[in-house]
Amino acid sequence: MSKFKNKMLLTAGFMAIVTLAAKALGLVRNSFLTAYFGSGMESDAFLTASTLPTILFDVVIGGVISASFIPVFNDIMSKRGKNEAMKFVNKFVTLILCISVLIMTVGIIFRGPLVAIQVPNYTPEKQALTAELTAIMFPMIIFTGLAFSFVGLLQSFGEYKIPAMISLVSNAAIILYYIFFGKKFGVYGLSITMVIAWSLQFLIQIPWIRKFGVRFRFDFRFKDSGIKQTLLLAGPMLISTWVQPLYSLVNQRFASNIDSAVTYIQQSNQLYIMVVGVFSFIVTNLIFPKLAQAVAGNNMAEAKRLTVSSIRAIVLIIAPLMAGFMILSKPVSDIIYGYGKMDEAGVEAISVLLKYYSVGMLGLGLNEILSKAFFSLQDSKTPMRNSVVSMVVNIVLAYIFYNFMSTNGLALAAACGSIVNAALNWFCMVRKYPDMIRKNDIKNMLFSVLAAALMGVVVYIVYISISGRFDSLLGNIIVCAVCGAIGVIAYAVTAYIFGIDEVRMIIKKKE
Repeated sequence: MSKFKNKMLLTAGFMAIVTLAAKALGLVRNSFLTAYFGSGMESDAFLTASTLPTILFDVVIGGVISASFIPVFNDIMSKRGKNEAMKFVNKFVTLILCISVLIMTVGIIFRGPLVAIQVPNYTPEKQALTAELTAIMFPMIIFTGLAFSFVGLLQSFGEYKIPAMISLVSNAAIILYYIFFGKKFGVYGLSITMVIAWSLQFLIQIPWIRKFGVRFRFDFRFKDSGIKQTLLLAGPMLISTWVQPLYSLVNQRFASNIDSAVTYIQQSNQLYIMVVGVFSFIVTNLIFPKLAQAVAGNNMAEAKRLTVSSIRAIVLIIAPLMAGFMILSKPVSDIIYGYGKMDEAGVEAISVLLKYYSVGMLGLGLNEILSKAFFSLQDSKTPMRNSVVSMVVNIVLAYIFYNFMSTNGLALAAACGSIVNAALNWFCMVRKYPDMIRKNDIKNMLFSVLAAALMGVVVYIVYISISGRFDSLLGNIIVCAVCGAIGVIAYAVTAYIFGIDEVRMIIKKKE
């Protein structure tokens, strides 16, 4: 095996470990919220307030940073050299800072109306608390913009380890707040800690940014070909990244007239996204810079190979997770949220929502890969159009399902929106590059889904057989561990029998 492949595997392994640790701390962080504040006014207000700055960030500039910076930077680096690329970095970061400060200022000034739009059915007291917390947390936008910008830069230089660690640091900071100061300073102190945690995501990257020769200087000369190219890509990219933020906004508006419903939806949705995010984060952040470099070097064969490998990897990993979470949503929710001020009814509500969200797990994972692939191929209009269609589908289904299924219908509508988005992106990718995804690739992915379905049957039988015997936290852990172990074995055996290439390669290497 070449040194490059060895390095990639080691990097992927490190990213997997760090990302899993970060997500684990994220689950601890979320469980502390409900343990300390339950599912009442304070938790609803905090979760709403913490999502408003991130929604505005994602809607206004999130897509520019996450998708357009890397292709443009790599294009300048390969064609015009490092010095010009560094000048572009200064202009780009200056632009992001200016926009972030503007969003923060507008958000703080108009926090009341923004909260009223987001959750119109909150009581006046809950809206007032939400507005106060929102004002405290709006500065997060500045650090988010800086952190995301430098993540893209480090990844372009082949440094993946530090970007993978930033969530670990911020989640650890919030958990430490709960442990040492949670009872003393309450939800207001938690809001301040959120801002500090996001600032840490930026600050820990500074030594490595300097290591690669970046010496940031404000540069307001935005009439630059690189900035122009970024902005031309930005519009369609922004729209295509609105899906998850607008799903969240739609769900909160519907849920705001039901007490504690926002907490239930947010906690189940965050758990669902965390699970998919562990693996999609590793794949997209490891592959996307290489994909952008392949496109910049006009190596389309390598670009197509990387894209197909990513798609197959996501299907192989996410399909069994999707089946497992749909079956084990109750014990998983009990383990994470079933203590402190959270009562049994709240845990049950979160578990049912998680089950419906999980229907869209594979769609969400595939969409991460396909959208990034289009971006790297400098085609931002296709995922934009598909995102608009999926958003319309989500909103229409939310109105329909909510009338029959209450908040559970909102989770199912979001899942359906993710599936539609992924299906449209898949169809467009195959149509635009008919030689990219071959029959053998499709066969392997279908067998992965079938193997996951058969695994799900086995896990369900085991779960029904043993779940009634355990009722404690330890019991739920045992149930999940037993079902998980049997599920892994069943999936591996079934996938091997079906002849899925990746599984057979892993088994042969171990032999």
